[in-house]
Amino acid sequence: MELTVDTMQMGAATRIRLGGEMDLATSGLVHDAVVAALASEAVRDVILDVADLTFIDSTGMGTLVACQRAVAVRGGTLRLENLALVVRRQLFAAGLLGLLGAGAEDRAAPSN
Repeated sequence: MELTVDTMQMGAATRIRLGGEMDLATSGLVHDAVVAALASEAVRDVILDVADLTFIDSTGMGTLVACQRAVAVRGGTLRLENLALVVRRQLFAAGLLGLLGAGAEDRAAPSN
């Protein structure tokens, strides 16, 4: 499956919108987008909009953790926004919602 990665810089933050499946074949695209955003001295924070992400496997989750660490080294924050239910369930089960900067409403146990 494919993964779309759309990047938009907003001052000191970069918003990266993901769509499709984040897995072994595609997770490197996300890492590359985050590293490219951090190459700019102006960027400190990264927002991952995952509303259109339909699947994430363990490789994708590991990539998100690596991205969080890369942003933290720069003194910034990585934040997930607009979590689709299926992705939220997977990240909740892995215990990663808090680490990855999901909002309080997204850190709660998924219903359904």
